[in-house]
Amino acid sequence: MNSSLKRFLPLCIILLAGIAAIIAAEWQHIGTRPSPQAVLTAAADAQHELTRVPAHYDVMTDADEIALGNTLADHYVAEFARSQATSAQLAADKQTEAYLQTIGLRVATHARRKLPWRFHYIPDANFVNAFALPGGHVFVGDGLLRLMHSEDALAGVLGHEVSHIDLRHCAERAQTEAHLRDLGPLGALGGLPVEVFLGGYSKTQELEADRDGTTLAVAAAYSPLGILQLFAEFARLEQAAPATPPNGPVDEAANLSLATLSGYFRSHPPAAERIQQVRSLISANHWPTPPPRPLQWKPHLTASRTPDAP
Repeated sequence: MNSSLKRFLPLCIILLAGIAAIIAAEWQHIGTRPSPQAVLTAAADAQHELTRVPAHYDVMTDADEIALGNTLADHYVAEFARSQATSAQLAADKQTEAYLQTIGLRVATHARRKLPWRFHYIPDANFVNAFALPGGHVFVGDGLLRLMHSEDALAGVLGHEVSHIDLRHCAERAQTEAHLRDLGPLGALGGLPVEVFLGGYSKTQELEADRDGTTLAVAAAYSPLGILQLFAEFARLEQAAPATPPNGPVDEAANLSLATLSGYFRSHPPAAERIQQVRSLISANHWPTPPPRPLQWKPHLTASRTPDAP
């Protein structure tokens, strides 16, 4: 085999594997009406599938994954910390984070992997998102909490992020970045920007995290109706017209954060697909659907800050 052929063989293997992954993702496709969002999702999905292939050659150990996650979490906690916060604000932040930790551990207990799970609160009303890090760290933004109607919705979101870790999506993302950036030793990954983990995953992985995450929430005695309510809110906001006068705290939060939320929509499948999948799971597994319980968190306890982080 000549040298030029040897040089291009790995690239050909990666491209073929990526095409196969895209075909598999479309084979598992959940029907939805064509829309610009669906086109964007398909394009993003193809990009994710092509770039994730190299990570399959090497599996990060749990110990290395936990160490990397701890390093990244320390950096991001400092990055998202309030500046010039009052003692009352800091106390409210700690109370909210303790609540997230309680619900998160209740859900994560049912995960496959036994990791040192830690749940963090980002006190920023403009941060309408949640993300997970390798090794067991989950971050939830104030803006996303403001869109939730129930503790059951929170359990579903935390279950989704736990599942990204449990299924090694986060570790794979870190390994992919190591390949793409030619970072070398694992320690060099500690400087990865938060955008790496905010960019979302492939459509297949996101729907997988929805399935596993909702299953974890149900196993923890939460109603799947909670996450359905949140997805319905997402569906409404996906089609949102130009901002109108707010009608209650949910609309006020939505008008404040639509620009940030559009980034969440670009990195996740359309809400209609996510709703359809959860409804199918409820039917197939005969899950109980008790009324969702109230969210034990009040937005007025936490003042938003001017974001100084990405």
